[in-house]
Amino acid sequence: MKVQFLSASSDYRTRSGGGNHSAKKRRDEGLFWWTILITLLMGLATFCWFFSIMVFKYPEKPFNYKLLSKLEKLEPIEQFDPLSVPSGTFHGARGLLAKYYNYNSEQLRLLNDLLKRSYITNYENEGPVYVSGSFTVVNARPLTSADIIEAGWVVRAKSTEIEDVEIELLLPGVKAAGSPYKVGETFKLENKTTFASVLNVSRDKETDGMCASVVPIAYGKSFEQFSSLAPPAILNMESSWPLTKGEPGGAQVAAKVGL
Repeated sequence: MKVQFLSASSDYRTRSGGGNHSAKKRRDEGLFWWTILITLLMGLATFCWFFSIMVFKYPEKPFNYKLLSKLEKLEPIEQFDPLSVPSGTFHGARGLLAKYYNYNSEQLRLLNDLLKRSYITNYENEGPVYVSGSFTVVNARPLTSADIIEAGWVVRAKSTEIEDVEIELLLPGVKAAGSPYKVGETFKLENKTTFASVLNVSRDKETDGMCASVVPIAYGKSFEQFSSLAPPAILNMESSWPLTKGEPGGAQVAAKVGL
């Protein structure tokens, strides 16, 4: 009887010990999967943090701009008064050539990103680059949904100072039935009312020329002949640059739309 009792007790302890081992194994497995889950959540949180920083830091990127626009996280393009425009530097044709002529393609890409970012953020952190001087119109056409601004006009013009320097003047919101400037007409940009800020700088490899895309950022007395001139509500950051070409074919395009 004694031997049987000890044997039964031994069997009970053995079974009892096995149960403790299984429970411990289950706890270890549960802890392992919880550790994996917490690590993944921490990684996701870190990714979201960096992602949000990059989206807000670079609003000029097409995806970032679309996302911020949908979330209504962008301030509207400001309607600056000529007396309260952001401080910036003014450059004529020679100044633009001296400033950007030696930029390589990568430097131009970074420059253009910065110019667009500054425009989108209303020059919060970086002052504008203004263009001044006299320019002769080469061609003009209405803006379309494929352009950075979908309503208004864009005018291509050559500098009267240096022919290799051209601009394309964007006139957002202008509702003129015909071209706001005639081909061959000369107009002037200066540092008191027009405040035409550079959005993009491009180089023509064939002619070795330069084109600066500019947009007025002051309203009221700025281009007062265009009463409907107004800042755009939305931008198409996927637009290609430059918006126009300086060849005579541009005038033919303008003619097709009834200019």
